[in-house]
Parts: sequence; C-alpha cells; structure tokens
Amino acid sequence: MIIQDLRDIQHEYGYLPDAELRALSRRIEMPLARIEEVTTFFPAFRLERRRPATVEVRVCRDMTCHLRGAPALIAAGQKVAAELNADGGDVEVTGVSCLGRCDRAPAVWAERQPMPEGEHAWVYAAPDAKRLEAIVRTLAAGQKPKPDPDAAYEPAGNFLTGQLDVYARNGWPRDYRAVRGFAEMLVEKRRRCVPRPPLVDGQPLQGPALDAYVREAHPWLWKLNESRLGGMGGAGAPAYQKWLDVWGQRSPFDEDTAARPALAETKATLFDKYVVANGDESEPGTFKDREIMQRAPHLIVEGVILAGLFAGCSSGYIFVRHEYHEQVEVLRAEVRRAEAMGACGANVFGSGRAFPVEVIESPGGYICGEQTALIEAMEGRRAQPRNRPPDITSNGFRDRPTILNNVETLAWTPLIVLTGGAAYSGGGWKLPATPKLVEKPPRFGGRRLLSVSGDVLRPGVYEVPIGLSLGELFSGPDYCGGVLGTLKAVATSGPSGGILPARYPLPPDFHAKFAEQLSRKKDRARKDGDARRADAVKAGKEYREPAEEAYSLEEWFVATHLPAGSTHFDLATAPIDLKFFGMMADLVGLPVSPLLGAGIVVYADTADILDQAVCFTRFFRNESCGKCVPCRLGAEKLVRIGESLLAARRAGGNAEVAAVRSDITDVAWALTQTSICSLGTSAATPLACALTYFPDEVAHGRAE
Repeated sequence: MIIQDLRDIQHEYGYLPDAELRALSRRIEMPLARIEEVTTFFPAFRLERRRPATVEVRVCRDMTCHLRGAPALIAAGQKVAAELNADGGDVEVTGVSCLGRCDRAPAVWAERQPMPEGEHAWVYAAPDAKRLEAIVRTLAAGQKPKPDPDAAYEPAGNFLTGQLDVYARNGWPRDYRAVRGFAEMLVEKRRRCVPRPPLVDGQPLQGPALDAYVREAHPWLWKLNESRLGGMGGAGAPAYQKWLDVWGQRSPFDEDTAARPALAETKATLFDKYVVANGDESEPGTFKDREIMQRAPHLIVEGVILAGLFAGCSSGYIFVRHEYHEQVEVLRAEVRRAEAMGACGANVFGSGRAFPVEVIESPGGYICGEQTALIEAMEGRRAQPRNRPPDITSNGFRDRPTILNNVETLAWTPLIVLTGGAAYSGGGWKLPATPKLVEKPPRFGGRRLLSVSGDVLRPGVYEVPIGLSLGELFSGPDYCGGVLGTLKAVATSGPSGGILPARYPLPPDFHAKFAEQLSRKKDRARKDGDARRADAVKAGKEYREPAEEAYSLEEWFVATHLPAGSTHFDLATAPIDLKFFGMMADLVGLPVSPLLGAGIVVYADTADILDQAVCFTRFFRNESCGKCVPCRLGAEKLVRIGESLLAARRAGGNAEVAAVRSDITDVAWALTQTSICSLGTSAATPLACALTYFPDEVAHGRAE
C-alpha cells in the first residue's frame, strides 16, 4: 500500500526526499502527481521542500489538554525554542491536534531528526513548563530525554478487571480458542465457509425466514444477533447486521464444498471481501481504543479473524492512528504470534482456509476516523469521505463488500462467541426497584468502554454497564471517584456533541406536553398492532400478540427523575445509553441534539465554557479535509465568530449574543445541508451550546 511505502521512507529519512518519491513512482508504477496528491494532503508527511526542524516538539491543544493549560505550555516552549534558535539551533515547538493521551494531559510529542534506529517518536505526559524546557534543551543537545511510554503507564479505571477480556477473566491462555472452534467446525463439515443465505424466487431471504436460516445454518453468527452488540465507534449500528450483509454476498470460498490445501496468498478478485478494524481513534477526549490495543491486542486480532471467517472474507486489516506507534508494534507482534500458532495466515488451524491479517499505520488526520475516508486512505488516496450510497458493506475496500467495525466492537466478539450472546446482553445496568416501576422496568443490555478525562479525580478508561448514570460514572467509588469541584458541564462525545450544562431548566409545560406525546405514541403502537393483526388474518397466518412491553425508557426516566413539580433536568441522572441520548433533545426540550460517544470530558465550575467552545471549533477548522467547500469556509467563519466573542469579553464589552446566535444558526444550517460527514454537521455545535446554555458567561465572563 502506498501509505505504508511513504511511512517507511519517512521513518528512514525523517521526511520524503524527492529522489525517493521518484523511485517509488517507478517501483509501483504510479504517476508522481498521484503520489503528490497524497503527500500534500496528510500533515504527517513532510516533503523535501518543507523539511522538518531538527527538533520538533508538539503540544496537544485540544479539549482536556487545553483545559490543563496547553496554551501557556506552548508559549513557554516557543520561548525556549526562540532562545535556542537565536544561538544557531533548529527547534520548533507548536500545537497539534489530539494525541490520544487525554488522561495524562497535557500531552507532548517529540522527534529529533534523524531519529535513532528503532525509535519512532517520544511522548511526554503532563509536563509543566519547567520540565518542557528541559525536554526541549535536551533534544536540542542531541540527547534523548526519558519519555513516558504507554506501556509503562498504569491506567486508572477498571478496564483491566472488567468482562471484556474473557481470557484473563477465566484464567485461560490467549490461544484463540474461538477461532479454533469455528475452524474445527469447518473441517468437520468439509467446507471453507458457511453457505450464505439462498435466494428464493430470485430474492434474498428477509424477516423471520432469514432469522430461521441464520439460526440453523450459522449459529455462531446468530450469537452476535442475540448479544445485541452495537458499534462502539459512535453510531451504535448493530454489528450483527454488518456481518450478515457481507456474509450474504459472494465469496471466493463459496464453491469450496471440501477442505483443500490453503491458498498460497490472497489476491483481490471479483468475489473478495474484507474486514477492517478502525483503530484511528482521533476524536479528542477519546483514548479507550489505545488501551485495548496496548493491553488486549489478542481480542482485536481474534475479532478480525472471526468476522472474516464468519462472513467468508479474504483478509483483514487493523488501521491504527499514527500517534499510536507503540500500539502498532504491539498489534504487529500479536499478528505474528497468531500466525505462528495457526490462528491466521495461510491455513487457519488446518481448515484449508486462508485469512491473512495486516496492521496499517494511518497517515494521520482526524478525518481518517470516518469509515469511508479511512477506506480512501487505505487505497492510497486523500482521506476524503465518500458520498453514500453505496454503503461499504457492498462497496468498501477495493470496491468490495467490507465489514468495518471499531476495534472495541471486534474485541467483544470473543466473549460473545465463547460464552454466548446472553453473556454480553445481560451485562447492562440493573435498575433499582422503584415503587411505580418495580413490576416492569425498562431493560438495558450490554457493556462498553468509556474514556473519561477533565475535572475528575481519576481520569481513565472504564468498562461500564450500559444504563449506568453519568453521575455514578463521575463520582462512584468504583469509577472516577468524584468531580474536582461543582459539576458545571459535560462534553459527552468529544467536541462533536458540544458542551451540555449540568442542570437544564425544563419548559414550564413539560409534564403536560410529555403526557400528550406519550398518549400519541401509545395510540400509534395500538394502531400498528391492529394493522399487523389484520394483515395476518387476511393472509391466513397465525398472529401472536407481542408480550407486554416494559415501561418505555422515557416513561421510566420521567417517573423516576422528573416527577411532577420538577423544574430542572439533572444531566448526572442521564443513563449511559445511546437510545436515551438520541431522544433526550425531544424529551427535555434541549435545542441542541446531544450525542453520546466514547470520549467524555467533565468540566467543573472553574472552566471557561466559551474558551472551551472556541477550542473545539478550532479543532474542526484545523481537521476539515476541505472536500466540502461550505465546511472548509464555514469552519473558519465559526472560529472567527468565537474569537471575536472572546476578544469582546476581554475588552470588557458585552457580546451581542442574540446577533451572534443568528449568525451561528445560519452557518450551522448550511453545514448540515451540505456536509458529507459528521465533522461538518457538528462544527457549529460547540458555539451553539455555549450561546444557548451559558449566554451570561459568553457575554460577561465566568462568575468568580
């Protein structure tokens, strides 16, 4: 792959010499202009005409690092660099987008060209100005200051003692027993894949007929359906549906009715299919994938292999952000170990089935986390999101069907395959009994990992039962241990979800409107049930009345946390559940739709919300890929609006909040209508939140 070729050249020289690029062009038979298109897009690539300084020091400037004093640290480092350069040095200190070490903020990334053999870059955790000066001076003197590697860091949180690692929890060796069990089944049935669902009258199976086929023909995949495992990359799409969609399409192994010698190598053909693990964790505030890749790589590699074998795929890839160089090496070592024991490679556990796995180092950039942009980067193009449809489950990598899941999603699959779907789905938060809802409370299912940083006692990676309240996560003794001050606001999904207030005033007529809304919803449900019953009778089919449903999530939440007389919604009571956050804007009248991602940043009463919102907005401006012109221009416009608000406040004037809100609304509308990906649609959210939820602070500053 061209990205890896460019990485190898840059690792050797510290930049991309023109002569090496010309040689690469001849070797891979690609026009130099195409290579230039890629090298000029990704900021991590340095061309000969913009060779890096001998010493480069980059300080993370986003979210938690900004909160922990990154601007002052950058200024201090630049002062030292200017002094050294005046004496003939060649040092650059600058800000950089999130480095994925938010639990050790502010994070610093350093390189000295040429890098010593076997070295990639050095990371330093939470240095103060004095330590940063020492780091810069030591690097300038040609020496290596002692770094703070991820492997030596003992993370806070319960990640290492949770349920995710089924091997550690049961005291098993990391022997890929889920893959072995499936491979042994293939050998027994003398096949190299499970036959995909048949067509009936030229049409694919659907509904109950498809469920019955999968349950009988592919009980291993059916476990994933029973688990109700959702995607952990943000959207929460069911993992089962992605795997099912790709399994249902032609495979190079379809005609293999008997096990034969393994393929010598897997080449792209008309019927190849692929698995891609998305480890490009570039959302500020998010670092849980870093820990999985560092400390449980076997779960990711096994998840990739399982997805590939289950769906009849040809090969698998693990795509990792380039700032996670330790994790890249850990995963590559794990792939080699898996190959040595026969879990992947040319002949998976003697099944005659080939499934190679490769780890790819990202060329860098937040946009690579978007799944179609990631595919573009893998194919050696600019990481710009694709228009959809088609979806990647039909036209993904190399235009072939592709399963693309977050690394955490794949890491849960060994547990599900080895212990059953209920072992995962039954791991949700068990609601305490309440007088009104004790008979039929709503149910939460599953578990997930969350990255929590900011103003909490113990920032870290926490495995939580879905449905746990945010307040318990922030203050519970088994989790973050408390907020460092009074809870003021929370960013529940990196910068994309904006900043939500800890307490939000409910509309005066909230309870009357909720009762009316609930009545309409139940009427629709009754009518839908009557229609299904009538259709069944007309078709001469048996109709079974559905079991009585539990109280809806919104009914339970209002009865439990917003009873009659309530005047405010307390964000700490919100359950950690994608469905709840999806309906929260309508439920309590929030003007900005909240999101729930894997990165949560907590803000106490000392935080300056406008300053934080402008920091978020700069991130979107800096990381826009530029494909959507309104996004490229609109993000810059939003930064200027935010900086003008800060300037007006510093000057002692009162910002015209109403007029500015109108401008932001206009930009937000344009971006949501024209942007291909969520970067553009989210760019206006931080400032919109600041103006909506904290208007006095925007206008006059934070009250002391």
